[in-house]
Amino acid sequence: MTGKTLIYRFDNVQVDVQRFRVSKAGTVLPLEPKAFEVLVFLIGQHGRLVEKNELLDAVWKDAFVTPNALTRVIAHLRRTLGDDAREAKYIETVPTRGYRFIAEVEVKNESGDGEETSSPPPRPLPGKAEERRKYSLIAALPVLAAVLALVAIAWLRRAPAELAERAGVLRTVQVTNNAGLDIFPAFSPDESAIAYSSLRNGSFEVFIRQLAPGGRELQVTADGEQNVQPAWSPDGRMIAYHSRQRGGIRLIPALGGVAMPLTDFGSRPAWSRDGKWIAFQSDAQSDLSQTGFGAFAPSTLWLIPASGGTARQLTQPDQPAGGHGAPAWSPDGRRIVFVSYNIGYSALWSVAPDGSDLKLLQQGSALFFDPVFSPDGKYLYVSTASGNFRLWKSRISPVTGLPEGTAVEIANTGNALARHLTIAPDGRRIAYSSLVMSNNIGSVMIAPASGEAAGEPVLLTQDTAYRKTSQSFSPDGRTIAYSVWRMGADGEVWLMKADGSDPVQLTTEPAGVLGWLPSGDQVALVSKTGSGVRLWKLEVKTGRTAPLTGSSVEARLGRLSPDGKQIAFNGRANGTINVQTFELESGALKQLTFDRELMGFPVWSPDSRFLAVEVKRGDDTHIAVIPKDGGTPEQLTRERGQSWPGSWSPDGDRIAFAGLRNGVWNIWWVSRRTKEQREVTRYTRPNIYVRYPAWSPRGNQIVYEYAETTGNIWLADLK
Repeated sequence: MTGKTLIYRFDNVQVDVQRFRVSKAGTVLPLEPKAFEVLVFLIGQHGRLVEKNELLDAVWKDAFVTPNALTRVIAHLRRTLGDDAREAKYIETVPTRGYRFIAEVEVKNESGDGEETSSPPPRPLPGKAEERRKYSLIAALPVLAAVLALVAIAWLRRAPAELAERAGVLRTVQVTNNAGLDIFPAFSPDESAIAYSSLRNGSFEVFIRQLAPGGRELQVTADGEQNVQPAWSPDGRMIAYHSRQRGGIRLIPALGGVAMPLTDFGSRPAWSRDGKWIAFQSDAQSDLSQTGFGAFAPSTLWLIPASGGTARQLTQPDQPAGGHGAPAWSPDGRRIVFVSYNIGYSALWSVAPDGSDLKLLQQGSALFFDPVFSPDGKYLYVSTASGNFRLWKSRISPVTGLPEGTAVEIANTGNALARHLTIAPDGRRIAYSSLVMSNNIGSVMIAPASGEAAGEPVLLTQDTAYRKTSQSFSPDGRTIAYSVWRMGADGEVWLMKADGSDPVQLTTEPAGVLGWLPSGDQVALVSKTGSGVRLWKLEVKTGRTAPLTGSSVEARLGRLSPDGKQIAFNGRANGTINVQTFELESGALKQLTFDRELMGFPVWSPDSRFLAVEVKRGDDTHIAVIPKDGGTPEQLTRERGQSWPGSWSPDGDRIAFAGLRNGVWNIWWVSRRTKEQREVTRYTRPNIYVRYPAWSPRGNQIVYEYAETTGNIWLADLK
């Protein structure tokens, strides 16, 4: 024998304690490290109520955390294992007290040569609760001892590496101090300066700031074309950047001069260490908000010679699923790491420069942003959003290219997300954009006949909740249902009057708004559970709930038709987003569009006969209309920029949308009958965004999500 491995088995799940691995039906599950520890601890206390404080002391004994951290980990465990809090089969919640592992567990001691020996799991005896607890503890001692021994052996084996990896921040220094938005820092190769994009003059331009005391600042671009994402060539002579106005990637001498186009599409340029190649993503990344996704499907990675030439595609749509973005080269040039983004989740991947050897590095409940290698290639740094915002680093195996051991937290940055990471060439400093977002519900009054704004926009809410979105008017136009997202918590549904008064929380469990039932006294909701998606309805006056349908469908961003019969939502086909509908009564599922780029985010006409959809064409998106049963799309907009549909006017002619024009977001509408377009709001700053405009059934008001992102460049000295 070569040693033994302790393995727990329950249902079709296997927990390999020594290898820190959990699999279900043969598939390895992406559990966070703390979630793994909680799971092993609960299994070791099989059948016994484990108080919350006991779990916190056992798993977070060296750190101060709130019970919210435990709640989040338990939710992550349930989602990953396929458990449900209401009908628990693995982890039972004892309200206000703690948790109990209830599944039948088989314990195996497996030797290195494959031989197995079995030992029974701890079983509570009948009798008083205190006697059962004592028996469970005694019966669990051999198993717990084995677990602790294996964990200790594993710790000793990896202790030198982990001790060397202990990371943190010695101090932070604010590099820029502007009231607007400074973003996308990049260290120069000699680490004497940082290039970044600044909004100080009304449009994004590229600047260089010397880091020496009293160092000067140089403006590199000055053409008003919304220039972002600067990246230095390894020799320090050139800067590649993305022009939001012109599209594509351009090159300019680092000391200023004439910019030359390199590509006519794509963004996020990243130089190879030898300076011969630039990797980039095909998506233009129109969303520069605090937690804006790096890319939407079907974005893929591309390579182009830095000297110019033909670009070649590196990754393929849907391989992996989601939009591929934020590429970063390993220092040896053998790997390119990137993030795949889907609605609600993301994952870290890497690929060889020839497009082969695709590898999953990490996935989980967190959203990943902006990975970057340390200069020696031993570590990968990444920013995450899950609960609070955090910076992490992981050791990368030089043999497999995969993470080794547990990721190490560098900093908890609270409500300021550290984005667009860049590492100094000596590996001792990290620079980032420290971004903060204020988010509320905006409102503008409308003249029903002309569709003109009848006054200045106002904010209906003014609080610190992370996001307030998915607004939906009741059929009589008097009430608005909307989703509220807070840091460290899932979404809640709230109600308020159309003037913003009398806000009240409608749900206590995580939920999203699908729309109102025709009766006007019930709201249709969707929730993600451990076993799938729950569609339900809630009576606003009594709080009574009932299933919306006997079937289920993945429709977290779906819209309920005004007649209450169907849900339209984003489906996935051929690696991109297309429209699907779901009939509540029959459970029938139908795909309406079959676009190769993107055709999604559907919104219903008032008579439930048509859907307005977002259509992607190159770097731009447009508004189109399709019949409810599918058919040839009727495209209504063709302007450069972004057009994201939100709702229809009550007469079924105008479609309100969030429009990005000349680098600035505003609320617009387009007439289906005449193709006329009208700008409703008049925001002028590119760091403001608007989303999901909802037109009142009374025709006199549009409400929408309004957010402003501010931030500066910071520098952190690493331990």
